[in-house]
Amino acid sequence: MKKIPEFLEYFLEDILGGNREFSAKRMFSGYSIYKNKKIFAFFSDGDLYFRKNIFTENLEQFCYEKKGKTIFLPYFKIDESILEDREELEKWIESSLDY
Repeated sequence: MKKIPEFLEYFLEDILGGNREFSAKRMFSGYSIYKNKKIFAFFSDGDLYFRKNIFTENLEQFCYEKKGKTIFLPYFKIDESILEDREELEKWIESSLDY
């Protein structure tokens, strides 16, 4: 089994405290991140994207190319400063889960 990326391990273990309600699973070119088996974020190419929520307006949207077309997914790149404030991070997680 392939080891998860270092940042993702840091996010799950250090930032989220190793809480068992959080998990990650390989998906396409990255990893989906779940809380209680419900997806709220996506990690790809070293960047963390949260599912669309009330805070994601004007953020960079995750996209990829397929058959010459750009495909946009409802995930938005977050600023790492959000990870430094546990209370703010919890608001983002809950908003992504509720949206």
